[in-house]
Amino acid sequence: MIAALARLDALALLEESKEIDVSAHLGPATTLTLTAIGLVLAFFIVRPELWKRMLFDRLDPRPAAIMRIVFGAVVLWTFVDLLRDARFLFTDEGMWLTKMARKNYGGKLTQLYDPEHGFEHWYDIFTAMVGKFTILHLRSDPTFVYSLYGVMLASITLMILGVWTRFTTVLSWILVEQVYRYSPLFYTGGDTVVRVFLFLGMFCRWGEAYSFDNWRRNRRAILGGATAIPALRRIPAWPQRLMMLQLAIIYCATGLLKSGATWMNGTALYYSLCLDHFYRMPEQINVATFLQYIGVLQVVTVFVRWWELLFPVVLIGMAVNCYERERRSGVWPSAPAWRRWLSYLLFAGALVCGAIIAGWGAKYYIPPQRFTLVPPEQFAALFTAISLAVPVLCVLIYFALRRFSQLGFRLVFHWLLGRRTWLIWGFFMHVGIDLGMNVGTFAEVMMAAYFAWPSGDEVDRAWRYVLSRPAAPGEYGRPVRKRKFVRWLRAPLDRLTYRAPGKRYTIHYHPDEASIRHAALLRLWDLGYRLDFVADPTVGPRKLVLAIDGQAGRHTGADAGRMLLVVLPGLWWLRPLRHLPVLGAAAGALAVVILRQRP
Repeated sequence: MIAALARLDALALLEESKEIDVSAHLGPATTLTLTAIGLVLAFFIVRPELWKRMLFDRLDPRPAAIMRIVFGAVVLWTFVDLLRDARFLFTDEGMWLTKMARKNYGGKLTQLYDPEHGFEHWYDIFTAMVGKFTILHLRSDPTFVYSLYGVMLASITLMILGVWTRFTTVLSWILVEQVYRYSPLFYTGGDTVVRVFLFLGMFCRWGEAYSFDNWRRNRRAILGGATAIPALRRIPAWPQRLMMLQLAIIYCATGLLKSGATWMNGTALYYSLCLDHFYRMPEQINVATFLQYIGVLQVVTVFVRWWELLFPVVLIGMAVNCYERERRSGVWPSAPAWRRWLSYLLFAGALVCGAIIAGWGAKYYIPPQRFTLVPPEQFAALFTAISLAVPVLCVLIYFALRRFSQLGFRLVFHWLLGRRTWLIWGFFMHVGIDLGMNVGTFAEVMMAAYFAWPSGDEVDRAWRYVLSRPAAPGEYGRPVRKRKFVRWLRAPLDRLTYRAPGKRYTIHYHPDEASIRHAALLRLWDLGYRLDFVADPTVGPRKLVLAIDGQAGRHTGADAGRMLLVVLPGLWWLRPLRHLPVLGAAAGALAVVILRQRP
């Protein structure tokens, strides 16, 4: 989509300006940029507690673990989808012979490697790896490529499951790069996002939760004599912070690129939905034409552009909300007054440098016919002043709302600048892209990156919500709608809003120590806190016996395992088999084996 619209925008830009010569201010702009970077670094040197708070904090591992699973599943889906074209894209029987691919995309490898004699020096392999090295530029016959591809898919699968997570994450990134670097001709924006976030994932300890690694560690502790369920080990914050920053940069850069005439006049989405290379089905052209005619697509086009362009403000909202929350609780790191005021001056200096550069950018890149309020020679001064006035105005609004209107403060910083608002809009945007345009797994990759943003408590509340049930009218605060039409109309929203705890599942276990410890292993799978435990001498040692609220009798063995498929998210992949006559019993038996319970 971006490539197609870029071509349309390029034609419009060529009509507006044949060539932009920025040489007059290129040197001063470079100097100011370096000065701004130096001032920001000085800011953090003066306030090291903020740098530590931002990057070297320790986080709950559950959001990163969810991202590992969802993002890994999207990456796996991406390469499984590419498998049908793997012979054409990645082997010497397809688009490129090995020599041709090495010559076009191998970087220094062409000079360092000879097909007959290999590398001239033993250390040349390391020199080649600094650039665009891939082993497929040395050998790319189908047998070798498919073997490498299979190892890559297996490694990604193990990473998703959390098996030897640190090793399989690094191995997955290395193998993914081997495939991607062979030829970039098929790349989409989603492929670039895969490469970047998988690279950051190597530094994120996202195997500390929802993984076989963590389960094995906790199982060993419980069976070894631990008196409590081991707490989750907190992980370094900086990889997730970089993921959040990377996502903001992607969106902002994409918004800046949407600067052509089609984005200005609101026709960009209409054109992209009608391009035969992208649309899902020809019939949607009529729908797109109607939506454009009534003005819906124009509004969406403008909204999408500005949503992407302004996405970095969500980072400001998160910083302000974090500061206010920790200031009220008294845990925000303090600093002497002289360091605070010096840091403010340093940051203001960096802001001034950025404002001057923004003014020069406006002078060169805003066509005079698009902004007629002032003469073109005054663009630089005007936009420099605006760039300085906006942050000053925002600071004044912040202090005014905090002092005089808590409701306004919450509305602006908790909702308008809150991450939930921006990510929810992004979710709907990408769902719309995925439904209307054939752009591979781009939308899914971008949405998977959202899981770096929530907190551990939010993940915990999400599990409780997913494993709850809709409350009945009059139950758990759900109102009783007297009018039938209103009751029918509001029912879907009421079912989503008012929730009640799901059925309780009671585990009966023998009271000896071994049985207690094996029953405790089930707590590691109970993310919705739906299990109760009762010591029962009538139950055999280490036997799995289950009772469900509202149901007569008990379930044992494979039948108990089949019932637990409903409430243990780690076993949901077996849930579709639950009601099938033979496969349901097999799934229950497999669940008992996985849970390490004796049938």
